Amino acid sequence: MLKLKNTKLNAYFLMGSIVIAFFNISGIKTVFAEVGRSVVDSGWREIEFADKKPNQFVKCGQDCIKIDSASSVSMIRRSLKIDITEKKFLSWEWKLIVPPAPSDLGKKGQDDRALAVYITFPFDEKNASISERGIRPLVELRYGKEAPGRVLSYVWASTTPIGEAVNSPFGGAQHKMIVKRNGASVLNTWLGEKVDIFADYKDSFGAEPHGVLEILISSDTDDTRTVSSGFVRRIQFSSR
Repeated sequence: MLKLKNTKLNAYFLMGSIVIAFFNISGIKTVFAEVGRSVVDSGWREIEFADKKPNQFVKCGQDCIKIDSASSVSMIRRSLKIDITEKKFLSWEWKLIVPPAPSDLGKKGQDDRALAVYITFPFDEKNASISERGIRPLVELRYGKEAPGRVLSYVWASTTPIGEAVNSPFGGAQHKMIVKRNGASVLNTWLGEKVDIFADYKDSFGAEPHGVLEILISSDTDDTRTVSSGFVRRIQFSSR
């Protein structure tokens, strides 16, 4: 296991916690947790939340991450250097071993999700709401000018219907969660996804994205106090 050094935390609301960042900045740790060396060597860094037990992330082959969550929550992040106007599509495969525990994505304290893939986007002052522009100086003071402005997450939920888009109970309209799989989806089988993040951003936020910052992977079982085990692999951006 490798203890990661403290670096700038640009993921202040990746779990939909932009409101936490606004009202309770001290509630999020500004250090990274321990992850397997093989995961670190692949370019990932883990973000751990204060007073929350972290997940376990282990590399399980080429471009594959295994996530074990037991009444816990944390995420791993990796910076992106792509042109979103050229590579609009994101694809990946994922697999869940046990059924997701019943939860409600739209309610604080009940919003666990078995697996999630996040994309963060730069702050867009031109298309930001009044409240987003108002909070931005505080965000930049705490996290720097490169802190993200909005988030899309693709979620393996429990009871929420596939295809439904839900505002984060913490981040509101600045973090849109799109359900790709749920409790009715087949288990222990690799399932492929392909999404148009350019179109999803436009549909969710009413404007075109100017770039992307990071991709993250997470599992969240701290509210339901349950256990989850899953895999994510073959993450790729493409032009079609």
